[in-house]
Amino acid sequence: MTVSDEMDVDSSEDSVSATVDKDLATAVQLCNKLVSGELSVQDVCSARCLDKIQEKLKAQKTQMAAKRTSKLWLQYMEMVDIFRLFIKAEGTGDWMLHLKSLQEMHFAASGHNLYAKSAYIYVQQMLQLADSHPEVFAFFGSGYRVVRRSDRYWAGLSSDLVIEQTLMKTMKTTGRLTRGRGMAESQRTQWLLSMPACSTFNAAMQKLTEADYVTSDQHKDATPARQSRDNKDTRSLLDYLQHINPFERDSSLQSIATGVTAERTVNADKATEVGSKILQSMTGKNVSDFTFKKKDTVVTMDSKSCAKVDDQSLPVDPQLLL
Repeated sequence: MTVSDEMDVDSSEDSVSATVDKDLATAVQLCNKLVSGELSVQDVCSARCLDKIQEKLKAQKTQMAAKRTSKLWLQYMEMVDIFRLFIKAEGTGDWMLHLKSLQEMHFAASGHNLYAKSAYIYVQQMLQLADSHPEVFAFFGSGYRVVRRSDRYWAGLSSDLVIEQTLMKTMKTTGRLTRGRGMAESQRTQWLLSMPACSTFNAAMQKLTEADYVTSDQHKDATPARQSRDNKDTRSLLDYLQHINPFERDSSLQSIATGVTAERTVNADKATEVGSKILQSMTGKNVSDFTFKKKDTVVTMDSKSCAKVDDQSLPVDPQLLL
């Protein structure tokens, strides 16, 4: 490469950097106008600069995914995003986002066999809900799938969580069914039929003592104290990754914490491909007859390898060797 060629490369990189900075500055302006109410969410989402930023991020991720350690961390970031979508779907009661997040979860690759089969059937049935039970689909689409204790936007709770916090909690406290009274049929019936009366007495006592249960419009996760703590944790993680950057390693798969290089059987960086292969093998088979094979799931660095000594297989812990 000649000097002129090097100057052309440097100038092109400077041009790309200037374009990125311009798009980011435009995005910041859009965010400020959205917060101030000058623009609507639809106006901001339709902005061309956001599409450009997303395209550049996608191209950069594709380039970094060529290295195994970088690919593993990018895959981990995607999993965190999926979990965040699931939390948002539960908190807001968004039915379609709930199904979308479940479709993308890595149950099969991680070895959660029962979750994988149950979620597979559940998503299939729920995608047909609009045709099979349109009235239920309408209720779910209106946000009535989750349980709410207040009218706040982000206060939706999963039904199993509410059961654990209310029904199961009252059963397992001191003096209740599992701790004192017993679990006979007559005792369970008496406890269940007495719940409406207890609720009425509870409401009357709150009214008498002027100790009514009220909530504010602000979610507890949006308080300044929580935001400060989350910001501190984020900065701690960024400081750690600056010293040990997973995106500047060689092509091998390594642990950034210990420096141990994974053996050839480890395929944690290919969890998406492994999970897709398992789900494809489930297609057209009876769910009760289908079984998962451990050799088809993801192999992590924590998995103990075996070494043969005098024709005997002995487990080898790489952390112990380190």
